[in-house]
Amino acid sequence: MHKNKLLTYSIICLLLISIIAPISTTHAASLDSVVNSLAANTLETSSTQTGNGFFQQIFDLVFNKILGPVFNIFGGSSSTSSPSKNNPVTVKPLPPTNSNTTLKNKIIVVDPGHGGSNPGAVANNTRESDNNLSVALKLRDKLVQAGAKVIMTRETDRTVAPEGSSLSKELGARVTLANSNQADAFVSIHSNSNSDPNIKGAMTFYSTGKSSALASAVENAMVVQTGAIDKGTSSANFHVLRNTSMPSTLVEMGFVSNKEEAAQLSSDSYRSKLAQGIFTGIVNYFNKN
Repeated sequence: MHKNKLLTYSIICLLLISIIAPISTTHAASLDSVVNSLAANTLETSSTQTGNGFFQQIFDLVFNKILGPVFNIFGGSSSTSSPSKNNPVTVKPLPPTNSNTTLKNKIIVVDPGHGGSNPGAVANNTRESDNNLSVALKLRDKLVQAGAKVIMTRETDRTVAPEGSSLSKELGARVTLANSNQADAFVSIHSNSNSDPNIKGAMTFYSTGKSSALASAVENAMVVQTGAIDKGTSSANFHVLRNTSMPSTLVEMGFVSNKEEAAQLSSDSYRSKLAQGIFTGIVNYFNKN
């Protein structure tokens, strides 16, 4: 390395002598002045190089074209070199952000129907209360991830009111949770049953005299997500719909009395689709209301 520098300085001195020699002695400068002048020329912009263009061209030729590539005078290490085709700049993309704040701070009461000593409809080796709870828990997780505040009427296989209470007290306990927390929406999740085993499909209910917008949004999204037969929305006088003060809907996800739908309702993958459909319906509702 020191030998390269010594050789470089020797060549520079020879070049300077060859440049200075023809100049008249009356205008000659000291070696230090010439070196400083040549160095200064490299920092000037093109607009100030008119009188020194000849020296600038020589300086560029010697250092940039000849000495630079040979002795790597001005080159750095590969880690600090300019980007090129062989050394491209790597740009890491920013992580995606979720800009959908529709449900942020919304209070949603999720009500898995039945539970405990009241399993609901039972057929084809499946219990309604189990189906309801599984889908409700999946829905809860999706709502929480979207920023909602979720209140579950139950999170295990139990009744909401003390065990042994009347049906009226059981339903009243679910309503009280929603009204006392001033919820923005109440969603009760159920599985249907019919004496005709051929009947199947999904449907949602809303209270008589109240808006059907939430029920319609949930029904439409659930059918799209699952491919279930669309049995539409209907008004009903159910206790939990009639007595809640906020937009409410009762979802019948399918018929346990139908062998095909009973198998689907027992499937974890289908339960996930149901939860996604109900979730999307809730989001769509609040996007419009």
